[in-house]
Amino acid sequence: MGRKLGKLGKGMTMRAAISIAAFFLVTGCGLSARAAGTAQRQPIRAIYIPLADHYAGIVAYETYREQMKEAEYTIERVKSWPLLRAYFMSGEVDLAYIICPMAMDMFAEKPNFRWVSLLHRDGNALAINELLNKDVNLPESRLERKPDGRVAQAYSKAKQELGRPSECGVPSLLATHTVVLYKYLRDNGKGMNLGVGSDSDVLAIEVAPPKSPSFIKKKNARGIPASFEQSLPWVDVVETKGFGHVAWYSKDVIPWPHGHVECIVIATDVCIRTKTAALKEVISYLHQAGQDIETARRKGGKAMITISDMVRKHIPEHNQEAIIQSLRPDLNVINYSHLNVDTAGLKTIMDLAVEGGILKHPIDIDAFADERFSTRLTDQAGASSYVDYVGVGEKITEAMRKRLEIRISVLLRHAANPLIVRAVAEHNAKGLSLDEIKLVDRQWLAGEQQELADALRDNPVGRFLRDELVGAEHVYTEAFLCDTNGATVGEYPRTSDYWQGDETTFVECYNGGDGKVVVGPLLHDKSTQSYSIHVSVPVRDGGRTTGVLVVGLRNIE
Repeated sequence: MGRKLGKLGKGMTMRAAISIAAFFLVTGCGLSARAAGTAQRQPIRAIYIPLADHYAGIVAYETYREQMKEAEYTIERVKSWPLLRAYFMSGEVDLAYIICPMAMDMFAEKPNFRWVSLLHRDGNALAINELLNKDVNLPESRLERKPDGRVAQAYSKAKQELGRPSECGVPSLLATHTVVLYKYLRDNGKGMNLGVGSDSDVLAIEVAPPKSPSFIKKKNARGIPASFEQSLPWVDVVETKGFGHVAWYSKDVIPWPHGHVECIVIATDVCIRTKTAALKEVISYLHQAGQDIETARRKGGKAMITISDMVRKHIPEHNQEAIIQSLRPDLNVINYSHLNVDTAGLKTIMDLAVEGGILKHPIDIDAFADERFSTRLTDQAGASSYVDYVGVGEKITEAMRKRLEIRISVLLRHAANPLIVRAVAEHNAKGLSLDEIKLVDRQWLAGEQQELADALRDNPVGRFLRDELVGAEHVYTEAFLCDTNGATVGEYPRTSDYWQGDETTFVECYNGGDGKVVVGPLLHDKSTQSYSIHVSVPVRDGGRTTGVLVVGLRNIE
């Protein structure tokens, strides 16, 4: 014993040696205990690219990682798609959030992973610089920018002037974005080269998403027509910073139920086999995070700022305005619902990719997909989480609630109609003071202002409310649209008063500019002589609540 202790160091005493041994024994036990605690949660490492496509992965990490019981979930940002591909194929990570054509190409190369979920639907768009827009002349409202033939014609004109195809940046030649661009050009009688070539109207080249704004800015400065087809919010960054313009959104090029397949979640076979419960938990929270984003975008205001703050912790170059623009509920150009595996949706993308030469061969989608990680959560409309049932309380039954939520989803679409949004914006721009509005209201209540009442019923908004709501279905009793002050913009039929700014239907819905859906109590309405429930939905423009649409529903008990 003495000889062994001598090796510990010159002058070391027996007592010191025992103390050191005791220290390591205690700390060793502590480390073992911590290791045992950690072992209860299996690590799930996910990698992503800085895109709006991957916001659900970030929100799941920020909101739910501490609540996970099976998984120790971490996320890691990767600079480019080639790096993400190489990193995932190395086997060092469990999950990748990835563009689906690249994932299919990887599966054809080495099928040692599976597709376990979507991450979002829709979500990319075409941006053009000012030189192209001179020939396109895009509408001011993004709601009205559709994939018609004007951009395609501008591409052809640019080729004639340049003597070669103009360049369009895509995140990867193996991207859904490239498939969308191919389909748009094909549908308008134009062609596309991939990376090289000059015989088509457009040359698709790889530009990393974070570099796409500077790409289009430099081309503009050099007097060269250019564009890029990228994920949100990069197209919104160029518009909000004045580098270019959003020309159209992918959802209008490839319309698909609930939105076309875009970025997907892939998991290694090893992870699926050895970390099944942990993986299921992570996918479940990804779907929950998707619903959180959907709820926030409908509520707007502080809820959207909270989502933006989470995102900017990981992607600081996504400015708040661009994030909010990307998630505008009226545009609805990306969504995080219905995230279960969609084999028919993926086949649509695959067939177009093969047709356009983006993918060499199709893959066996049934072998690629693993539907064991699907959830019911992702298909929920999420309406009840952002609806206030003012004055109804316990009187409302679950069946009644479900029927109302169906109506609410319809009304939210109507409130996002370009005609409605534009009418509210124009009325707000008049700058009527509250005193002026209240004067008209007093005259209205006295039986005057008949000419104004007729005009509000016969203007485009009044006709829309009559034809699309009150006159279209017997369940609607009345409908009227208000500006930010509660003044009536359009109506059908004539309302009891002109100013709604002091009514619960308006006040609770407008909510000081932080709009929310409100279902009022069961009331007897003098103007329609019937019992009805009023449902109010916010009208939003650019993420801001600018007005309120109020609709009366007949008793649906």
